[in-house]
Amino acid sequence: MEKTLFALISMLICLSGSAQTDKNQADLDLPEVYRDNNIVFRAIDEHTWIGSGNRVASETLYIIEGNDKAVLIDAGTHIPGLDKIVAGITDKPVTLLLTHVHGDHAGAVGCFDEVWLNPADSSYVATTMRNYKGKINHISNGQRFELGGRTLEAFFTPGHTPGSTTFLEVGTDTGYSGDAFGNGNLLVMSDFKTLIKTCKDSYAYFLKNGYTKFYNGHFWGDNFETLERIKEIQDIAEEALDGKIDGEPSKGMGNMNRIITRNGFRFNYNDKALEKERSESRFVKVKPEDFNENIFNLVSKDWTVITAGDVPNSMVASWGGTGIMFNKPVTWCFLRANRYTLEKIRETGTYTMCYFPEQYKGDIMQFGVKSGRNSDKMAQTKLTPIKTEDGVPAYEEAKIIIECRLIAAPTVSKDEFYTEEAKEFLQGGYDEAKDWHKLVYGEITNIYVKY
Repeated sequence: MEKTLFALISMLICLSGSAQTDKNQADLDLPEVYRDNNIVFRAIDEHTWIGSGNRVASETLYIIEGNDKAVLIDAGTHIPGLDKIVAGITDKPVTLLLTHVHGDHAGAVGCFDEVWLNPADSSYVATTMRNYKGKINHISNGQRFELGGRTLEAFFTPGHTPGSTTFLEVGTDTGYSGDAFGNGNLLVMSDFKTLIKTCKDSYAYFLKNGYTKFYNGHFWGDNFETLERIKEIQDIAEEALDGKIDGEPSKGMGNMNRIITRNGFRFNYNDKALEKERSESRFVKVKPEDFNENIFNLVSKDWTVITAGDVPNSMVASWGGTGIMFNKPVTWCFLRANRYTLEKIRETGTYTMCYFPEQYKGDIMQFGVKSGRNSDKMAQTKLTPIKTEDGVPAYEEAKIIIECRLIAAPTVSKDEFYTEEAKEFLQGGYDEAKDWHKLVYGEITNIYVKY
């Protein structure tokens, strides 16, 4: 199985994430505790070890030992008997964690009865780990692994792959980031928007919690990841997506055929994938005070598609408006209490209000035909789901996206209104939902207008 895995990964990402060097295995100035033809383990301290492989640019493994348990982060490329090697270094029960599912990080998973990984890398599991017979456990973002005196927290950092994950040692300044930030040579196998969001979220979280040093997936001794590197990756990705910079042609690793080099850092991507993402990102941000659209026409004529949820759900609304609340720009709309989309809004605290050109009226009407609670009504349209820079669901075909953060959703009954028309409307909603309408207020966090 390991030979098959190595052949696959060599073809796909030969030199994945490696720093530029003539040698293929790190020679670290640390005490050596184990060596064979495939791996060298050295002690970082009495309870932490680093393993350097020699197949794909010193692919790197880490053993982290607590008082009760230990974890092995990544499984290298070709390391027969890795479980026995690790057991010779620590006598604690070992859990295998993967930073991502590439063959130079999951090559020896077959030595272990179970493995933990980010489910977003499932497409790689079908190839890289297709012969794996053990139990696959899915990591959730923020999940903690208690080792006894030491704790690791999983922090999702997609970009290199959709499921790239960094493991943070709680209470220290240290993390283990795999190939998420490139090791000096990043391969962008996800999309640029995802990478940009990862950099923003990671920088903020790491800075807030004191994480400043990250051991990576191809460690040579002097290429720690840093907060400065994360910010640099964000800058490059934003400039490339905006069309301000383009990479030079490269010979390619996998399907990477363009490279941007800055301050010795190499940023690899596929030009066709970037151009597709650029064409799908023809939105500009507009400040609320500069938003000149007629809100009366938008709400009553174009209608609003409200979308929310980690698994997005949409509905159509034709009552609403904009204004100022708590000195902030806000939107408001009436939603029946039993709307599934309202449930999603309350779960995540964020949502978008999208407005579409006339030709999509038939598509958006599908969002009003039935509930998404027990059916995939999204599949009944030709609309393309996207996410804003802050990760809130919306649609590519929209001409305007208003992104909101939930402020309040108070109940309004017919007793609060003074016209018979309003009382009749609200009573109809109550008869359906057995609850009164909710008046949903949302702070406008971003407005995107297609150009």
